[in-house]
Amino acid sequence: MTDVISHLRKLALRCRGHDVTDSQLLEHFHVRQDEGAFQELVHRHGPMVFGVCRRVLCNHHDAEDAFQATFLVLARKGAALRARELVGNWLYGVAYRTALRAKAMNTRRQKHEQRARQLASPKPPSDDGWQELLPLLDRELNGLPERYRVALILCDLEGVSRRAAARQLGVAEGTLSGRLTRARRLLARRLGRYGLAPSGALALVLSQKAASAHVPTSLAASTARAAVLVARGGRGAGHPLKGMPHGTAAVSCSPRL
Repeated sequence: MTDVISHLRKLALRCRGHDVTDSQLLEHFHVRQDEGAFQELVHRHGPMVFGVCRRVLCNHHDAEDAFQATFLVLARKGAALRARELVGNWLYGVAYRTALRAKAMNTRRQKHEQRARQLASPKPPSDDGWQELLPLLDRELNGLPERYRVALILCDLEGVSRRAAARQLGVAEGTLSGRLTRARRLLARRLGRYGLAPSGALALVLSQKAASAHVPTSLAASTARAAVLVARGGRGAGHPLKGMPHGTAAVSCSPRL
């Protein structure tokens, strides 16, 4: 009976998902440890988070571990967020730092092996160069001033409409559009340091290429279940981050909101 009730709650949340804010979902999760509420948060922000992890780590399994670690940080610290309507921006920062730390730990652990593989078979250049550019996108996007970074994350990486994004940020739609245009120009200028033509169109194309990252259903479900265990202080179910370098999930992730 409990499973049936849980399933019905998930369906109800999904059906009225557009009417339920991120803040309300977080409140529902932290008060009731409701798996359905957390699964809706994963559904909304998972593709963006998974995209960041894949670009930084370039390894599907490592990206899955970093993805889950990011959402478990939300399960632990979400109740303390000051700006709950900007969960996507906060998750972007956590995902980026978590993936960077995992990459550094993997690099230290596999330094000699990687060097041997690179000498034996150098990586061929990609056909269009996009794979070399995508990791630079997150490095430079993360360095933008907050008001511009938030606009890009909402509209370009998460696909939120300008009207909805402006409502979330509490600004006029024209103001949001101006910030978005300025953000693309700033990002393109930063990417121009690598010899790329500094145009706003370039930043837009890169961000659109980076936006699509399908989250496997099994990964989303296991992440929500693990989040409930974390919220309840569960200890007996085993560590949910199999294969994750020790300490990665504990990465410092102070809200930048």
